[in-house]
Amino acid sequence: MLALGLTVAVPDDLGDRTDTIVVLGRGPNLRPDRLAEVWELWKAQRAPKIFASGMMDAKPMVQYLQENGVPVSSLAGEECSQTTEENALFTSAILRPQGVKDILLVTDELHMWRSLLVFRSVGFNVIPHPVDSDFQARTKLKRLSVIVREYMGMVNYTLIGKFRRRLPEELDNPSPEVTQKLTEWNCKVPKF
Repeated sequence: MLALGLTVAVPDDLGDRTDTIVVLGRGPNLRPDRLAEVWELWKAQRAPKIFASGMMDAKPMVQYLQENGVPVSSLAGEECSQTTEENALFTSAILRPQGVKDILLVTDELHMWRSLLVFRSVGFNVIPHPVDSDFQARTKLKRLSVIVREYMGMVNYTLIGKFRRRLPEELDNPSPEVTQKLTEWNCKVPKF
């Protein structure tokens, strides 16, 4: 019942095409569910490109999708983000200069509301596509810890203004921290 507060406000995915499918990492345990869903969205031609975001996740996700038939020319990502806000900021810094505005956002259902709000804040038109990552099958304590973490994340992001709409000049000129990290850490994927 607690999870309902994290999922009830997420709009339905009505099947519209977008510029790019953006898939967020959240560790190897949730990766297979997300990749299976992204693969189905790709086959359904929901977008011509796929972008993977997340440290420790982006590169394996891109490699998996390439090995399963997605052309490397349709794959990209960044492997520096360590938070949901960084997922959005780094994705925006890379995709907005390419003209990407409309994204199909893939993450688990408990993480979607926070992800949707922060990706909107960096200027994307977002179609949410939550993945049921079988949280029901986990122990009650593990499920409760994920729910509590998401509620705490929502409160934290609200209090410190991470959901605020960025101004056009902020979107066109990412912060020095973002551009420096992307460059110095060589964050772009693929690196084949």
